[in-house]
Amino acid sequence: MVRTQKLTMRFGNRILFEDINIKLDQHKRYGLIGANGAGKTTFLKILSGEIKDYEGEVIIGSGLRVGVLGQNQYAFENFTILDAVLYGNKRLYDAVKEKEELYATGDFEDDKVNDRLGELEMICVEEDPTYEYETQIAKILENVGIPSEEHHNLMSSLKTSDKFKVLLAQVLFPKPDVLFLDEPTNNLDIESIGWLENELQRHEGTMVVISHDRHFLNAVVTN
Repeated sequence: MVRTQKLTMRFGNRILFEDINIKLDQHKRYGLIGANGAGKTTFLKILSGEIKDYEGEVIIGSGLRVGVLGQNQYAFENFTILDAVLYGNKRLYDAVKEKEELYATGDFEDDKVNDRLGELEMICVEEDPTYEYETQIAKILENVGIPSEEHHNLMSSLKTSDKFKVLLAQVLFPKPDVLFLDEPTNNLDIESIGWLENELQRHEGTMVVISHDRHFLNAVVTN
């Protein structure tokens, strides 16, 4: 659950919005609509924690995993496409990468190395009990329009529109409890938009989405 109390945002003497009190419930998908310049993106960035210079409070339930669609398409240039998506689950990403490093350079006669490998394996099991994260990532990437033969390429090899698709895959992969999406259909073809609609309709947590695509909004939001 997400709540705001007396949320106010000012730009100098201009009040963008004032004393906003809302409660966003689990199992609800909210569409945020309004004219350009009304403050939709700013409001979403406040909810997600990207903007902190505001008055009032934003309360997100303890222990909830929050997913935010990234807008910086150049943040992962030195990552492979698969790794950029895996990074959406930072705990799993860190464990996988440390395991790979230990297997490549570790002394397996050292008890500390073996103990650490055991700890990392437990993290991987907790985050990915079926050991299928690579298959899951590959399916998501293909559904947003990134073909399988490119998945091991660097992000820097992609055109900007395809980088955005990878960021969309990144936020969807860990199945967050709270999902904040700003224009998620940008750069997607009709087939990929249809797939995304189905994915979001199955989202069981709280979702807030901004989109100029009225058909898409009608398909995915409940409120």
